Amino acid sequence: MKLRKAVWLSTVSAYRLGYEKAIEELRHMKVDEIFMLAVENGGPLYPSKVRPQPKNLKGKDLLTPFIKLARKEDMKVHAWIVSLNFPNEEFAREHKDLYVINKLGVSCVDNPPYIRHYLWLCPSSEDVINNMVELFLEVASQFDVDGLHFDYIRYPDLVLPEGLRNRYEGVPREEIILPRFDYCYCQRCRSLFEDEYGVDPVNLKYLEPLYGVWFKWRSQKITNLVRRVYSEVKKYDSKLEVSAAVFATPELAYRYVLQDWPLWGIDSYNPMIYHKYYMRPSNWIGQAVKEGVLRGVEVNAGILVGFMESEEELVNSFLGAINNGATGICAFVYPPPRSELKEWVRKGFTELERMG
Repeated sequence: MKLRKAVWLSTVSAYRLGYEKAIEELRHMKVDEIFMLAVENGGPLYPSKVRPQPKNLKGKDLLTPFIKLARKEDMKVHAWIVSLNFPNEEFAREHKDLYVINKLGVSCVDNPPYIRHYLWLCPSSEDVINNMVELFLEVASQFDVDGLHFDYIRYPDLVLPEGLRNRYEGVPREEIILPRFDYCYCQRCRSLFEDEYGVDPVNLKYLEPLYGVWFKWRSQKITNLVRRVYSEVKKYDSKLEVSAAVFATPELAYRYVLQDWPLWGIDSYNPMIYHKYYMRPSNWIGQAVKEGVLRGVEVNAGILVGFMESEEELVNSFLGAINNGATGICAFVYPPPRSELKEWVRKGFTELERMG
């Protein structure tokens, strides 16, 4: 099987660079698959009937011109869709009831965790589920893409990766759960759980067995949402690949953001194995890939190339992922943060071509 050579593409940055130049550079880098940002956290990068666009893009379609150029080069294009993280001021003001609430009873709209744009939709809401289905089908119907790609399909970080904990005020260095970062305790979630288990989850103590049930219950809400969208997309066009950007390993994803991603049943997964966030060396990337592969799913290893300190380290990271069962590499991000990374990625993808 041909190994996948992909990038996540920042559409706005590529637009500023110029799409023709971007395509030329991507071709030089040996990229043949592009996960193109179609819906960012501020809204769609095209005129949408489902979600409002970012204010600075009202009426603009940034997707079609790029997709046409990519098609001329026989590149595959996946629409990268930021899903539950949606800090659009217009939408949040009108639909505050659809956003998550922490264990202290505070809405993320009023006091976002960690950073200002951490406004998250609640996956237990039927309105949110329907919005997501409509969004994915709108993209599928309007654009000539090969696939649809979930991102931010999770809860806000219950626990941050170790390498990020010192960046934000009030975040403990050790791995513990704090009520201010524990979502979602909206009335809908609380009532649904209490109807099923006879306990209001806001009263549960951390690490008691029933809190573990509540933990799993919320994770299942994400799984149900993904499966619903997947089903509707496949009904529309069974040939469209549905994939997702997920946390680095199944175990970390479940513990930190309540993603039980090997159970989602979609076509492939791009785990974001950004090793420095976890205070790990780059040779951990292969081990992380193996953990996903051993759960029986297709892994396209997501590697943050800006963390690489040499061409050799980048190439070895790519090869380590493939040797542990990855079906390919998805590099984050194009355009890269340093110019030399274009040649390093080209070298890495050249090695993949030699392997298959």
